[in-house]
Amino acid sequence: SKFEAKADEELFVLDTRPDAAAAMHLAAKNAKKRKPSESRTASLNVAQTKKNRISMIDGRHIRKMMNNHSNEQVVTMAAATEVRRKQARRSRRNPGTANAAFDLWDDTAQGNEETKIVTVTTGGSGHAGIAPLNFMAIPKSLLRKDIQQPATMSKKRLKVRRQFEKTAPNSIKVEPAGPGQSYRPDEEQHQDAIGEALNIELRRKEALDYRNTPIGGGKMSEQTLALLIHSDDESSDEEDDEGETINTRHKRKEKLTRAQRNKQKRVKALEVELKERRRKKKILNQFDESKKVSKEVRKTEAAKVARREELNVLKAEKVAKPLGVNVFGKLSERDPINAPSLPVALSSELQGGGLRTVKPKGSLLTDRMESMISRKMANRKAAHKKTVVHGKKRKNIKGGKGREYLLA
Repeated sequence: SKFEAKADEELFVLDTRPDAAAAMHLAAKNAKKRKPSESRTASLNVAQTKKNRISMIDGRHIRKMMNNHSNEQVVTMAAATEVRRKQARRSRRNPGTANAAFDLWDDTAQGNEETKIVTVTTGGSGHAGIAPLNFMAIPKSLLRKDIQQPATMSKKRLKVRRQFEKTAPNSIKVEPAGPGQSYRPDEEQHQDAIGEALNIELRRKEALDYRNTPIGGGKMSEQTLALLIHSDDESSDEEDDEGETINTRHKRKEKLTRAQRNKQKRVKALEVELKERRRKKKILNQFDESKKVSKEVRKTEAAKVARREELNVLKAEKVAKPLGVNVFGKLSERDPINAPSLPVALSSELQGGGLRTVKPKGSLLTDRMESMISRKMANRKAAHKKTVVHGKKRKNIKGGKGREYLLA
């Protein structure tokens, strides 16, 4: 066509001349922006020398600050910055010019004030009677009664603790070793301690022998053997007796006459009347024996009161005995097989006479654990625990291994 043969310059013309109205509007806008910054920079009269030269980034920050604030605000901010710089220069520490703020011999100083150890609860749950507490050192001035102090524990918990302290059993935390258990003991006291250890071991041996011995001594008694021998003869006799059938017919009752029936009625009426007379006589006798019954009741009540007082005395004696005493001896009476041995050295092991030559006996961990169990602060692990099947017990379930007979 005729357009394809022509060049691009002839077909397209670029308008490079700017719009007069748009150019004037843009120039006025730029002049308006540039005018306040130039006036403010001129009012500062900053000389651009080598020593006092403003970099491009600093100049950008200065122009931004001057655009956002007035001249008076910029001057005030510069003065505050200069004051802070002088204070920082003045607070610089020089060796030998610092004043000591802590006096070791001043009892009234804050660091030298007398403190007191106070228990503070952690908020967690207690276990086996041991409350989770933290120990903190607090100055005594904070514990003054005329100053209200923050409560570390709730009133309910304090009340419970006071009640527990009133009813808490007497206990010994650490039982001291006996005089015969030292490294250089008295001969008589040492023999007593060895005797106590021997009693524990003898109880253990008896319990082991009883547990390992089969029931009946491993042999059948004469009565059991006689029953086993004669059981076949008796079973054969029973089989013969079962083979014989006995045919017994019930005998028919004879018919009674009118006179016989009347006689039976009179006998029954007499029996009823006799029972009634006996009942009334018994009631009258009870009224006559009221004194005797009341005397027996008074004797019974007096015996019960005496027995109750005796039990109260025994309970008071039991409560008065402190817990944590003679731990190994009491444990050997209850469980002689698992009871630990009493830590005491033999006579042959004490011949050196020195503390370094004595062989250590017992276990500190075992001693502490048994003491806590005896003071009811820990629980003992069950030796024979019963198997518990969790879940609901279901009846008449068909199918499954071992229940094939229910499928019929």
